[in-house]
Amino acid sequence: MIMGNISNIIQIFQAKRQQIVLSMVVFASIIIFMLLLPKLYQIDWIGFGPVSDILISEEEAINFKTGEIVTLHKITRQIKSAKKLWDWLALLGIPVLLVILGTQFQSNEKKLAEEKAKAEKERIDEQVQAEKERADEQAQTEKERADEQAKAEKEKTTNILNEEALQGYIDRMSELLLDKNLKSLSPQDALREAALDVARARTLSVLRRLDVDGERKGSIIRFLIDAEFINQLQLDLSYAKLSGADMNGANLSGANFYGANFYGANLNNAKLSGANLSGANFYGAKLSGANFYGADLSGAKLSGAKLSGANFYGADLSRAYLSGANLNGANFYSANLSSANLSSANLCFANLSGANLCFANLFSAYLSSAKLNGANLSGANFFSANLSDTKLSGADFSGTKLSNANLSGANLIEAKNLTPEQIKQAKNWEKAVYTPDFYKQLYLEEDII
Repeated sequence: MIMGNISNIIQIFQAKRQQIVLSMVVFASIIIFMLLLPKLYQIDWIGFGPVSDILISEEEAINFKTGEIVTLHKITRQIKSAKKLWDWLALLGIPVLLVILGTQFQSNEKKLAEEKAKAEKERIDEQVQAEKERADEQAQTEKERADEQAKAEKEKTTNILNEEALQGYIDRMSELLLDKNLKSLSPQDALREAALDVARARTLSVLRRLDVDGERKGSIIRFLIDAEFINQLQLDLSYAKLSGADMNGANLSGANFYGANFYGANLNNAKLSGANLSGANFYGAKLSGANFYGADLSGAKLSGAKLSGANFYGADLSRAYLSGANLNGANFYSANLSSANLSSANLCFANLSGANLCFANLFSAYLSSAKLNGANLSGANFFSANLSDTKLSGADFSGTKLSNANLSGANLIEAKNLTPEQIKQAKNWEKAVYTPDFYKQLYLEEDII
């Protein structure tokens, strides 16, 4: 590109130089001619000086004295003046004009040739660029096709290997179950414990191998349920990798999933009552309608999980992380949510009656129409929470933070350890419902409400 620009500059410079040289030659010729003009006037044959023409004519006449016919010679001299400046300018103007026109014509022809060459070069460049883009596009298409084919082949191979792993796992686990007659052995039997250790190792290994194959992971769990490894033999599945597993409606009551990873798993309508889920990761999991009755979810991570309609009756959710979780209509009756993080959680229509929310974080939580009757809210943080139309009668507000919380329509009759100072930190506190005695403390009249 740079070399092409330099070449164009050189061509333009050469064309200009030719025009300048030609103009200088014409100008010099005129100057020389003007300097020589006085000398040229002194040379007759050149024709620059005055020109004289002599005309001789003969006439015959009669001599009246003698009567003879005589011949008369008449000589006429015509002197023409020398050529003037305008004559020479007119004479010189034609060749000069021709030179100028010729130079201009040559310049125009050269310019047209250059423009034509430039246009041709641009056309060739565009053609080359178009061909390059077409080749690149074709190469990209072929690459994408090859990548898709390779991906399909990889998925096919992975699918075959995963199926082989699943069938091999089921075969070996079935042999272990039958050969050792595990169901007949007592829980204290060393043989049973050793066999279950082997079963645990095989299960965790195949779950890791299946990685993102949620369907086959679900098949393994269902096999363990059907073979009674979970409910009867109480197989320890702590720290199991069950991300993406499809366990919709599975009965996992009493199972030990301590620290297990259920990231993105489908546990809709699953039965997990009494299960050990302490420290488990349920981020983004589908848990709508799941039953966690009496389950241990202490320290569990449920952020971003879909828990609408889930049952946590009597469950231990102390220190659980539920920030941003969808708990619409969930049942937390008598559940332990002490020190749990429920910031920005959706608890609309949730039942938290009798729940322990001591020191829980409910910053910006949405609790509209929720039931918190008799709940322990001591030390809980409701900063900017929406408590509109909530039922809070009999709830314990010892040290509860209500700054900027929305109390419009909230029922606070017979609330315990509630002070006017706490109430007046909230928004719309004058629209909440209180006992007559508390109205007096707030300097309000009952008929205002």
